[in-house]
Amino acid sequence: MADGFQLQERSLAIIAHLRTRVAQFFLDRKRRVEFFVLFLLCVAAFLVRVWGMSRFHYWDEMVYLQNAQVICCGKTNYSELDFRPPLLSVMLAGVFLVWHSIYAACIATALLNALGPAFLYLAGRRAVGRLPAAIAALLLAFSPFFVGIFPDGFVSDDTGNSLLSDSPALTLVLLAFWLLLRALERQTISRFAWAGLALASTILMRFGSLPSAGILLLLPLAAKQRGKALTCCGLGIFLGLAPYLLWSRLHFGGFFYTLSAGWAGVVDQPESFFFYLRNAAVIFTPVALLGLVLAAPSSLWRLVRGPSQLRTPAPLASSRSATFLQAFLWLWLVADFLFFSAMPHKEPRYLLPLVPPFLLLAGSGLALLSALPGKVLRPAGALLLAALLVFTFLPLRLRFSNPFIDRGEPQELLASQFLQSTVPPGTGLYMNFNFPAFAFYTNFPIHELPAVGPALYDGIARIPPGGVLIVYRKSEGEVWAPDLDWMDANPRFQRLRDFSTFVVYRRIA
Repeated sequence: MADGFQLQERSLAIIAHLRTRVAQFFLDRKRRVEFFVLFLLCVAAFLVRVWGMSRFHYWDEMVYLQNAQVICCGKTNYSELDFRPPLLSVMLAGVFLVWHSIYAACIATALLNALGPAFLYLAGRRAVGRLPAAIAALLLAFSPFFVGIFPDGFVSDDTGNSLLSDSPALTLVLLAFWLLLRALERQTISRFAWAGLALASTILMRFGSLPSAGILLLLPLAAKQRGKALTCCGLGIFLGLAPYLLWSRLHFGGFFYTLSAGWAGVVDQPESFFFYLRNAAVIFTPVALLGLVLAAPSSLWRLVRGPSQLRTPAPLASSRSATFLQAFLWLWLVADFLFFSAMPHKEPRYLLPLVPPFLLLAGSGLALLSALPGKVLRPAGALLLAALLVFTFLPLRLRFSNPFIDRGEPQELLASQFLQSTVPPGTGLYMNFNFPAFAFYTNFPIHELPAVGPALYDGIARIPPGGVLIVYRKSEGEVWAPDLDWMDANPRFQRLRDFSTFVVYRRIA
């Protein structure tokens, strides 16, 4: 009898072991398929962003390229490292050591931007589930604004393979968000420290990421040992920022000099408080706005029902409140929106830090369409969701209507080649517009003139003989100075050469 029981126990143990191995096989297979699909998403997102790369970049983009040359090549003719965030320029400097080309910079930034949808999915599946996270990732990967397409059909590089820091900073914010959720899932010192290091990188990529980094620091409050978790995150942030703050102290006399200068550096006419509200459909698409509207009552109902009737999300299993993450996403969305709406200077790309909470909540709302009750409504809702996404992504064809590489040459590059063959080395270049482009293309010392007013004309009068002045032409409806007629009537300056967007003058007396 005992032998029979032992044989039965062994048989059950073998069966249990086989079940475990089979379940693990299918789980690993499912995981492999999931990550393969995620890889394809990144490849598609990269292709959309890198298509149409060119050498036509202006002002702020050229600043980061020039700062990269200052770092890797030792250029001294112009730098804005005293108030620009350093990380993008450091990354581009590393790229230039391998291939010194604007095309290389475009590829690197497009690749970094294409990783954003992957990190959004990885974080979102822990926060709101796989389907809402997948919808959010698709919206980030292919929505027109995020790949640089505007409603009027204009194809821009503001967010696609842009050499600005906004989209790369978004990728790093998403990385930090994912690492924090992983740390809450399995709480260790190293995981929280790595998350803190990622938060530091978001700040170094774009100083405007500070509000999002501060909000993300609320997540460790859901840990079992919140004080320890916050300390580890803070240590990671300190280790990430310390070298840069020390560099700022040694070069400019203050640990936070560059941070404060970066925040105070933007001077422009203030926009309306409702600027972002008016442009929300352009930035996030009407479909995402619909998803957010659908998510609002669902989230409110979950909050009202209370934690006792809700299943706790896996990463927050140790939290006292199962509603923590839902409330956190809304807090992040509302707090960042109010912060950036209150800032005087506004541009659509400044709102990119709102992407994680906005798209995850929108994905949650849109996912409700595929969860309608009934055998008829559910497939119809899923079909409607697919149709809405396809309609949203249709403008992508505009990007592929252009050549893969735009081989045109910017006027600033042609003018720089002309000047280097015409005027002596060391000649000063003076201008009040787009000066970083000439700094990048030449080794001439760059002198920034005041934009308008008496100070501009006083600066022009102080240009020494032999100095070169670049005067941009006015566009229709613009008030720009100095006026070309005034320059032509000035006997102290001689036209050297005309270009389509500007005129080159030389001081002769």
